[in-house]
Amino acid sequence: MTNLPSIKQLQYLLAVHQYQHFGRAASACFIGQSTLSSAIQTLEETLGCQLIERENRSLMFTAIGEDVVERARKIIDDTLSVKELTKSHLSPLSGKLTLGVIPTIASFIAAPLYALCQQQYVDLELVLVEDTSDSLLNKLEHGHIDMALLALPYETDKFHTQVLAQDHFSLVHHKDYLPATGIEDFNLLPDASVFLLEREHCMTGHALSACHLNRSSCINPFEAASLHTLLSMVEHQLGVTFLPQMAINAGILDNKNMLATASQGDAYRDIGILWRKTTGRIRDFRLFSQMLENFLKQQCRLIPIDLNI
Repeated sequence: MTNLPSIKQLQYLLAVHQYQHFGRAASACFIGQSTLSSAIQTLEETLGCQLIERENRSLMFTAIGEDVVERARKIIDDTLSVKELTKSHLSPLSGKLTLGVIPTIASFIAAPLYALCQQQYVDLELVLVEDTSDSLLNKLEHGHIDMALLALPYETDKFHTQVLAQDHFSLVHHKDYLPATGIEDFNLLPDASVFLLEREHCMTGHALSACHLNRSSCINPFEAASLHTLLSMVEHQLGVTFLPQMAINAGILDNKNMLATASQGDAYRDIGILWRKTTGRIRDFRLFSQMLENFLKQQCRLIPIDLNI
């Protein structure tokens, strides 16, 4: 019988690659450094090649070592997938589920989503992580989160992506800033009158694209870090902005002298849920997606859409 590397040895190898230090890797694995070093040495003997060059207190992975690390990641992911598959089959929507959510969605659904899961899915431990789209996709790829809730379109080819709802944009302004009839062509807005979030927030790009605003002179150079700052500029009649229906339905304009004029046609962002294609929790994730789609429809009053990418 062929002598094969063990899963534990591969996990230790990945830890050393992550921390680039035997001592820190051993601590992360809750074992002694000598145990870790011995396991790596045994792995190298099993494979018949050197994976790590060691010199005093420094280390460097060899070229073949880097290749083995990439294969080891896939093996560990596949092994975890088998475990997840059986757990999901025996007890659907139970255990820990870490969901990443972008700020312009999390602000309006985090609390009610937590409450819903606590009431209806008592065996499910929902953990929410709020971050930008790029950061969440990186965390999803490396297994730090299980699913990600993003605004689309976005580059998500690596993952299974399911569109749950359409979130339409509205032009928002102080009631005395523009005529009550609003404006049909947003490119006719005054120069430097459109206030937007920082570019790392995907809502900015989605709003510009969806609302067909292509005259750059309309956009104010100031970039807000939060929706609160954005609305403060608009409330003081310095200009206008675009907000998704999710935010308006959540009451973000309540008790403010501002008007929201719904955009016509295709001025919307898609709300989509993503997960790794290699996961063994597909049953869990599909059930959670169905629940989330109903939640967005009822809680946020968004338009559901039956579309898989």
